[in-house]
Parts: sequence; C-alpha cells; structure tokens
Amino acid sequence: MKRKLIWIGITGVIILLLLIRIFSGISKKSVETAANLKPAIPVEVFIARDTSMIYQLSTIGSLRANESVAIVGEISKKIVAIYLKEGSFVSKGQLLFKLDDAEIVTRINKFSIEEKLAATNEAREKAQLSKGGISQEQYDATLNKLNLIRAEIEILKVDLSKTEIRAPFAGKIGLRDVSEGALVSPNMVLASLQDVSRIKIDLSLPERYANDIRPGSEISFSTDNSSKEYHAVIKAVEPDVEKKTRTISVRAECENKDCSLVPGTSAMVEINLRAMMKKLFIPSAALIPSVKGYDVFLMKSGKAMLQPVTTGIRNRLSVEITEGLSLADTVVVTNLLRIKPDSPLKLVKLD
Repeated sequence: MKRKLIWIGITGVIILLLLIRIFSGISKKSVETAANLKPAIPVEVFIARDTSMIYQLSTIGSLRANESVAIVGEISKKIVAIYLKEGSFVSKGQLLFKLDDAEIVTRINKFSIEEKLAATNEAREKAQLSKGGISQEQYDATLNKLNLIRAEIEILKVDLSKTEIRAPFAGKIGLRDVSEGALVSPNMVLASLQDVSRIKIDLSLPERYANDIRPGSEISFSTDNSSKEYHAVIKAVEPDVEKKTRTISVRAECENKDCSLVPGTSAMVEINLRAMMKKLFIPSAALIPSVKGYDVFLMKSGKAMLQPVTTGIRNRLSVEITEGLSLADTVVVTNLLRIKPDSPLKLVKLD
C-alpha cells in the first residue's frame, strides 16, 4: 500500500511538470504572436539615385554706390554762391560751390604788375650781360626774382581754382550741410555725391568656398523694399582670407538705371557655386543626428534598419551623402521618431 502511494505521488508530479511546460510554451507562443501582429508604421520613402543639381549658396550682402565722395573744401574761405539743388543729378565738372576769391584775385593782380617790371629788368640785364656790361651773378639774381614772382602767381592760381568746388564725377547730390555766407575750413564736409547708375554688392563667404568663386560669375539678389529679382556679375574677389572671421570678401556690380536700388540697404544674395553631377542626394528631413554624425533608416524587407552615413554639401532641401548609401537604397523620410531598428514599416509614398 505504501509503495502504491509513492507511485501515485511520482505520477502526479510528472503530470504537473508536463502541464506547466505545455502552458509555458503556449504563453511564449502567444507573446511572439502578439509581437508579430504589432501594426506597421506608415512611412514615406526616397529611393537613392544619381542626382544632377546646382549647388546654391544664400548669404546677406550690402549695397553701395558705384562711386561715393564727401564734397569738402580745401581752403578757408567764405561761401558766396551755391549752385546745386539737393537730391539732383549733376554732371562731371559741374560747379557746386563758389568761395570768396577777392583776396586771391587782388594778390594775383599785384604779382602780375611786379612780374612785368621784373621781366623788363631781366630783358635789359640780359642784353647788358651779352655785352659784358654786368656780371653773371647780377643777372642771375634778377632772373631768380622774376621766377619767384611767377611761382607766386602759379600758387595763387591754384588757390583760386580751389574757390570753385566742382563735381568730381557725375552723380546724385545728397543733402548739403552749409549755406551761403558760411566759413569753409579745409576738410569740412559740404555735401555728399554718389554715382548710383551702377550698384556694387559687397558680401562675405566662408573660406571653404574660395575656390568656387570666380570673377565673371552671375549672382541674383533681392531687397526688402522691392519684390523684383536683380542680377549682378562678380567683379573682384579679395585675394586673402579675413583672419578674424575666416571669410573672403566678394564684390559684384549691376546696372541701376532706374535708381530703384538704394545704397546702404541689405540684400539677400543667391550664388550658384557649382553643378553637382551624379551625386547621391537625399532629403535633409531623412537625417537623424547621432553622437558620431548622422544616421538614416533604410526600409529592407518591410523592416527598419539603422544606417550611419557621411554627409557632404547641402542646399535648402537636400543633402549629399558621400558614404553609407548605395544606389537604389530605400531611405525613410517620415515618422522617424516612432521608428526603432527592426520596426515593421508600411510604404505609403515613394519618391
């Protein structure tokens, strides 16, 4: 009887272990089935392919007049007449201001009288010298006096010319800062003059683009006070890099016959640096920042695969991939925050 009870107990334990194993397998299978039934994440994808495109750079530039100068006086005299109209266009050499020249004219007249007398003396002594009537030293002193008087007259004529302040080039006059009767001193600003028939666009670019900028290249730009798109041609590039900002300075020029461009304003400049032929470009939205750089999710066999990539240049919408992708790779573009490696994916849009 005792042995029978032992066998019954052993049989019960074996049956219990079998039941536990059976139910454990069913539970594990249920979990795996539930995992396999996890809904796929809808995504839009982009097929990596050879792309030919123009690499365009955007930057801010400043407009300046083709020529600009502050009209200043060179001598201390009083203004006796003003011949300009503020905001008007003037031609090259046009008289703008007239300064008092009475004193200078009087001194020229005085020296002119002395010159005539000195010239007469010089002619007389020259004749005497030829006959041996006077010494060479006496004649040289008389000739030197005549030359000094003539030099004084030339100096006064230069000062006389400075009493007429003329436009150094054709352009537009700004606001004048003086009135008739004002005493002008050297380097005192009387007005400004700008040639706005052409406009210069000055801009700075990062040093890495130094080999991509060439004189003769065309740029486009726009300003806040106009919806029109303008075009300019690069005229010069600074030969060295600015050490503090590590940038290169570029200057372009464009026509401004209608004077719609105003010097001093800013401009949004677009530059087509170079054509990129047969390069792998993908949408910038597909990039996922990582500790080592960037990753992308690829769609393979309906699942997500994380792939590290190396990027190149960018434009506003796309980025060049130099390493990590091959032609025909399917790059996931949307729902990146919901995706994890091996997540099931459902294609909703193909680009």
